[in-house]
Amino acid sequence: MENTDSGTCGCSAHRMLATPWRSEKAGGTLDVAALRQDFPILQRKVLDRPLIYLDNAATSQKPLQVVDAEADFYRLHNANVHRSDHKLGREATELLDTSRARVAAFIGGAPQEVVFTKNASEAINVLAGALADAGRTRPEFRSLAIGPGDRVVVTEMEHHSNLLPWQDLCRRTGAELCWLPVTSEGRLDLSTLENLVDERCRILAFTQQSNLFGTVNPVDVLVARAKAVGALTLLDACQSVAHTRVDVTALGVDFLAFSGHKMCGPTGIGVLWGRSELLSALPPFMTGGEMADQVSMGWSTYVEPPTRFEAGTPMIAQTIGLAAACTYLDTIGRERIAEHEHVLTGRILDGLDSIKGARIVGPAENIDRGPAVSFSLAEHFPDDIGEFLDRRGIAIRAGHHCARPACLRYGLPATARASSHLYTTEAEVDTFIEALAELTGPTVHAAQAGVVTAALPTLPGRSVKSASLVPPQAPDSQGDAERVFLSQVFSDAATAATGLAVSIGDRLGLYRAMAGAGHLTAGELAERTGTQEIYLREWLHTQVGAGYVTCEQDPSGQSLYLLPDPHSAVLAEPDAPTSGVGIFGALGALYAVENELTECFRTGEGIDWGTYPPRMFKAVARFFRPAYRANIVQNWIPALNGTADRLRQGARVADIGCGVGYSTLLMAQAFPRSTFVGYDYHEPSIDRARIIAEERELDDRVAFHTRPAADLATPDTKRAFDLVTFFNCLHDMGDPLAAARAARDLVKDDGAVMLVELNAEADPTANLAPEGRLFMALSTALCLPAAVAQKGPHSLGNHPGEAALREIAEQAGFSHWRRATDTPRAAVYELRP
Repeated sequence: MENTDSGTCGCSAHRMLATPWRSEKAGGTLDVAALRQDFPILQRKVLDRPLIYLDNAATSQKPLQVVDAEADFYRLHNANVHRSDHKLGREATELLDTSRARVAAFIGGAPQEVVFTKNASEAINVLAGALADAGRTRPEFRSLAIGPGDRVVVTEMEHHSNLLPWQDLCRRTGAELCWLPVTSEGRLDLSTLENLVDERCRILAFTQQSNLFGTVNPVDVLVARAKAVGALTLLDACQSVAHTRVDVTALGVDFLAFSGHKMCGPTGIGVLWGRSELLSALPPFMTGGEMADQVSMGWSTYVEPPTRFEAGTPMIAQTIGLAAACTYLDTIGRERIAEHEHVLTGRILDGLDSIKGARIVGPAENIDRGPAVSFSLAEHFPDDIGEFLDRRGIAIRAGHHCARPACLRYGLPATARASSHLYTTEAEVDTFIEALAELTGPTVHAAQAGVVTAALPTLPGRSVKSASLVPPQAPDSQGDAERVFLSQVFSDAATAATGLAVSIGDRLGLYRAMAGAGHLTAGELAERTGTQEIYLREWLHTQVGAGYVTCEQDPSGQSLYLLPDPHSAVLAEPDAPTSGVGIFGALGALYAVENELTECFRTGEGIDWGTYPPRMFKAVARFFRPAYRANIVQNWIPALNGTADRLRQGARVADIGCGVGYSTLLMAQAFPRSTFVGYDYHEPSIDRARIIAEERELDDRVAFHTRPAADLATPDTKRAFDLVTFFNCLHDMGDPLAAARAARDLVKDDGAVMLVELNAEADPTANLAPEGRLFMALSTALCLPAAVAQKGPHSLGNHPGEAALREIAEQAGFSHWRRATDTPRAAVYELRP
């Protein structure tokens, strides 16, 4: 470090600001491997896997040059600016002023045109707020005032940051908000451009590159139209400024906004650029320190831009970090960055095209698009995709990306999004695509009849022999009957005891850590999961004894454990159609009410559903969720005559006994033109359902109400629904006949009721398969007590059989009954008036 009393001290901040500016096009391709060394976070591992960061449209990673520049300001030059005459104050002011000039050069503007804000949202709010206030302030600021009769035009693909401020401006001023629509390909529909951007239009605000679609918009066409009618233009450059050269003079825009955190710069810093004469004609949006000129107790005047719009102490360190990011990007060459990202984007688009059920949300061709690629997968919610990839160290974005109207344009409340940057490699993109293929592809391998043969991948340096999991042989039928039966009892007890170990393994993520990992020692599994090896060894022994995990010896005699792929689909993948681990979580909740249940046998009373421990609700939801995900939309609704087409066109659906609303939301996700109402008498479940609906941005089409099934019919709901559903709940109701009658009152005369019940029979001798035995046991401990607690005239249990269910339907007024389809877990009945 040089002497700090010299003109520049040689710290990172001064070095970056003194780096010669590269305005010419940089030649050659990117040396991505070398660039990645500038980003320490890329060396991290997530869940023992290398981090693959594909969430750059939300925020980019920061190179050491930016981190060090910001840190060195605090270490060596920290002082307030424009106020102090001491050495540190002068140094801080010089660094801030130099940073402003560097940021201005980055976008082809002048320093006096660059206003620093906390982020792009604040930048656009500063402009919109100033325009809204212009008509109510001093005469010199009224030339740009917006009021009734004026029009503000945005686009349907805007980020909320470039939509909500204009909505607020129109609300405050009486102006009209209009928008250019988006085509089915995710591009702007310009057919309405001349009609919307006319002489009434005062400002056209639009994004250069969509954060959802990746679309690069025709700035020249939009600016030319705005100029032709005398309208101002605001360009949102958040997604473009780091990926391609942006020159405000060449673009011809009036204002431009962007954030530092998306372009390898710090958080907490953004930019509003505006033409000098326009900034001078606008009043400040915020007032306070630094931005005032003359101040008295009765009146004040304001300084010239840009300080007029920077009330209070500025973001000094963040500004220096932003300037360092500008230097970093242009030293590399934004043209080279754009070329590299164009290749990656094409690779992502091609990869998604090969994925079963993938839908690209936005332009499918790699023309006039940036590196943000949104997509959806059939049968998988975006947040589930994100969770699946996160377990593999891959970071993407799931949600509406603060562009909810654009999502809804595609009939989707949310999407998944992968976005690359200069440090992303082709190998990372390939790994991402391979993971999606794993998610959407088959997870259960075919096996010989009677024998499950596990695929046994090996770790380096280990030699193992393959193993087969052979079902246990039936006891000798000629043996002693008591001994045979005792063996059966012990087998059942072993299964129950193993269930506790399974539940613990699920809670600790042990199965997920073993899935696809090949052979592991107990110590390696403990290291992967942050658990203690002494307990892991014992747990693994129970798993081997139960046949869930295999055990082999390496040449040194060390035990190696493997979770076979078919077992992984049942134990480690919660959303796989074959997932079965969720039911074990219910066992602890059942034993927790053993005393109350024993008393019920004596008194004939019941146990209200809400009395069970909260983990019961989650366990039951996990048990049903894989079957619902695999069947409701794909198989069960299509099995009802004409119902799927009706929902696609737009229908009303009532989901009775919806619990936490998973079935309701699954249908709502699949049928965006329809509306849904979920009913359940258990208020905590309904509260949770509302939260999930809001998180998934479905609350505009889905409502949840706490109400008993028998009390659903009102003047507003009678004959109001095209489809009424019961998912594994009618048998839990104290008065299923009243619930069925309520469904008859709700459904239209040409509508349908879908009744899904557990696939079990009233005859106990017909329920000897594992599923049937499980259902009968759960009925004794859960379903029947819950129904009895409701004090109704009927208490069915979960295996009443088709004849009893049909009789209830006929008494309720349904004349048509049909077994539409079934699975090992569920029977689906179609009821019609």
